[in-house]
Amino acid sequence: MRAVILTLAAVECRAYARAHYPFVWYFVLPAAASLILGPRLGGLESFGATGRVTLGFAVMFSYMSVNYTGRALYREYVSGTWRRTAIAAPPRAAYLIGKCVPVFAITLIQLAAFAAVAFLLLELPLRAGALAGSAQLALVLVPMAGTGVAIGAALFTITRQAEVFLSFTYLLLFVLAALGGAIVPSAELPMWSRLAGYATPHYWAMRALDEATRGDGGWAVVLESASVLALFTAVLMGAAVGRLDLRRVCHAA
Repeated sequence: MRAVILTLAAVECRAYARAHYPFVWYFVLPAAASLILGPRLGGLESFGATGRVTLGFAVMFSYMSVNYTGRALYREYVSGTWRRTAIAAPPRAAYLIGKCVPVFAITLIQLAAFAAVAFLLLELPLRAGALAGSAQLALVLVPMAGTGVAIGAALFTITRQAEVFLSFTYLLLFVLAALGGAIVPSAELPMWSRLAGYATPHYWAMRALDEATRGDGGWAVVLESASVLALFTAVLMGAAVGRLDLRRVCHAA
């Protein structure tokens, strides 16, 4: 199982090493949106507001992981290797993990990089202190990165065309971020939006990040939110493993 994971992960890493466009979506666009729109977009004017907006856009664009998870899984059909993979019949969990690990790693690097910018350059505070605050961030950002990958894997199992998959990707990117308070804080949203936001991973991520930075730095909120994010990831990946059928014909274009 480990050999399958490592082999597939190596193939995906080489694909990302040859392609530069993922880094535009992951890094350039959230940075540009933060600079252009600024903290007034979310009605924020207090200390550290620019850092909070920057972190929110990072959380929003981290969901390009949904897109690139799908691209990794559809790559078998683009390259014409899906028949060989279907015949080899690798363990479904190992197959998904190997395909998804590089995307997860890139997403986590993106979130950590923007968090570092927010704290070191934009004066976003860590209420629990540097060490404890960094631990709180890690507890939140790791499962948050996992949710996007898990959604991508689950979405792949219910679509049969890459074009349909990618259309859902961009819809999810904006809608989940908006409902979850990544763009405008949840407290500023209409009541129906706030209620719907509870069903999004973004709400729980931003809830914990706000507590760790602009809140009281309490562990209870952070741990509760991180647990919800971990549950999102586990349920969605479990569903993806259960539904994955490597013999099913999909269409890459």
